[in-house]
Amino acid sequence: MTLKPFILLLISGFLLMLGYGLSNILLPVRMQSDGMSMSHIGLVLSMLSVGFLLGAYYSRLLLQRVGHIRIFAMCGSLTSVAILLSGLYPEPLMLACMRVITGFCIVCTNATLDSWLSHSATEKNRGRILSINQMMIMTALFSGQFLLNVAPINDITLFVICGILFSLSITPIVISNQKGPQIEDSQSMSLLTVFKLSPLGVVSCFYCGVLYAGLINMLPIFASTNGIVGLDLSIFMGTAISGAIILQFPIAYLSDHFDRRKVMFCMVATLIILCLFVPLLIANDMFKLTLLVIALITGLVACLYPMSMSETFDKVLKEQILSAMSSLLLIYAVGSILGPYLASMAMDVFGSSALFGFMNMVALTLLIFISIRMKLRQALPLEEQENFIMQTPSGVVSELDPRIHYVEAQFEATPEVEVAINLASKNPSAAVNMVKALVLRDPENASNLAAALSTIEAIDIGKLYGAITSAAPQMSIHIAQALTNASPEQAEKLVDWITSEYPDQFTNIVVAIANAMPDNGIDVMELAAENMAQEYPDELLEMTEEYMTNFSDSLDSMRAIDRVAAASENTATELYNRLTDVAPTQSAELALTVSESLPESSNDVAEAYVQHLIDSESEQTSAEDALENIEHAATNYVNHIVENIPEHAVDIASTFVDSFPEVASDMLEILQESDDINSTELSSSIDDKPL
Repeated sequence: MTLKPFILLLISGFLLMLGYGLSNILLPVRMQSDGMSMSHIGLVLSMLSVGFLLGAYYSRLLLQRVGHIRIFAMCGSLTSVAILLSGLYPEPLMLACMRVITGFCIVCTNATLDSWLSHSATEKNRGRILSINQMMIMTALFSGQFLLNVAPINDITLFVICGILFSLSITPIVISNQKGPQIEDSQSMSLLTVFKLSPLGVVSCFYCGVLYAGLINMLPIFASTNGIVGLDLSIFMGTAISGAIILQFPIAYLSDHFDRRKVMFCMVATLIILCLFVPLLIANDMFKLTLLVIALITGLVACLYPMSMSETFDKVLKEQILSAMSSLLLIYAVGSILGPYLASMAMDVFGSSALFGFMNMVALTLLIFISIRMKLRQALPLEEQENFIMQTPSGVVSELDPRIHYVEAQFEATPEVEVAINLASKNPSAAVNMVKALVLRDPENASNLAAALSTIEAIDIGKLYGAITSAAPQMSIHIAQALTNASPEQAEKLVDWITSEYPDQFTNIVVAIANAMPDNGIDVMELAAENMAQEYPDELLEMTEEYMTNFSDSLDSMRAIDRVAAASENTATELYNRLTDVAPTQSAELALTVSESLPESSNDVAEAYVQHLIDSESEQTSAEDALENIEHAATNYVNHIVENIPEHAVDIASTFVDSFPEVASDMLEILQESDDINSTELSSSIDDKPL
């Protein structure tokens, strides 16, 4: 069920990456066979990453303007042309230009597939779809290495086969009955900002680009120089690529169960040791053992990419992950431009085995940087570390990554929705009546139809809600959430309508609307309170309790850094202050309701309540009356706290005493009478606080 809608998309991707895998081994071996200098080979191979960099920067913009199918068709065609021209005119300048085009097109086609899959995936299955897509890419790259044996290296046949595969990849996606999704704008986070948040994440991603691109591009040159040709060369490169995917499974386990920086340190140290052995193994004709070591080396280098992603994501908010990933991808591309050229220069001066000397020198500087960062910054607790997600460097900012903030589509463009939208532009009332009839027949489609029509300016959102809920009353909450998600700018109008038309059930509906607008939920609650405070005081408390309980539950499911950014205490205090301004006579009840729903905010809310009492003193006719009222309010408040959240009672009592020293003896008496407060703890608190 996960794969079925995407079979044709994955087939297109497989054919494209199959040709790409063949071209990646064919070009370096052919250039070496033609006698091209090592520095020119490295420069040509580096140009692929220049195309990667351009593709990473422009692919999303092109998808917005041109569309998925046309972009994929264009890139498949251009890649085919590029590889055929490379075979016909194997001159360094031509090869370099064609390599830039190939890199650009590969990134754009990968972005097309990833965006298409992301749009069709759900919150639950996108991680699985990402894994399937990654396995498809790596399987195609692995298989492409063995096509090298179909024809002689010096013949144009292999270039023609690449061109055929690139051209064939267009067909499945063109005949697919799935429509390309709309692409929203995505802002990238500045590289400086990402670096300040996670220096190790940025630096290790750059080093991964240098190491991985240098290794994968120059490895065929190293192998053929040392007599590994034909099928053995395919096996050699296939083993390297398989290591890049297989090793991610044990690394993922280690990353999720140990300090990630220590895991990275051990990975790089192991990489350095393994690189020392490769020239020795090759010199002693230990081919099978060499294959194992090469697989481990490639796997360790490739795993630096997802490790650097996870390391960075530990430090950014969930909604910033996509932007941070975009910046990391650019820094990876810069590293991958340098890698092949620097490696080729080392090999040109010191021989082919210098590839692994180059790897060692680069890895050693990374090892030093990791050790410095480990000393400068304390490790995160394991439970706060972001999960490792299997990814290979494909030049794509993948929205399939389950760590990225998931934004559900506003509505699904079904045939009924398209008809309703077309009708609404001409006759809004007729469209509402038509949707009402459709909902009577299929209530499960109510939310989708409501969300679609709410985007039409001529539709009154209140009347739309009333019409659809009259046909499907059991869906009232879901419909309210769908309308809010699709048209957040009309949320206030919807709340006004609901509080006036649905006085018997508006509590749950308003909370659902507020939950659908996490950044403006308090505004929604305040507006609802203004409409209900006078006539429905009990419902106001019920609504406040439900909203804060939902907010508390959402905090429990948040990542640690998101939980801190949510500023739960400030949220609770702001909600209390806003609602108290609307319903000052319920000040104490609101404070207690908020505190019980979110106990960690109880002391901050108590401070806000105390401030409310201070402000109310001026309204009293005499100082004696004011003091009497304050003592009564403080006593009632702390008694309630002692009974319901005793673990915060001492701090809250101290808050009252700080502002009203006259109530100190009353507070102490209340606390001493409670069986839930430890006497030793109370004595210690009394010593530290003016109680």
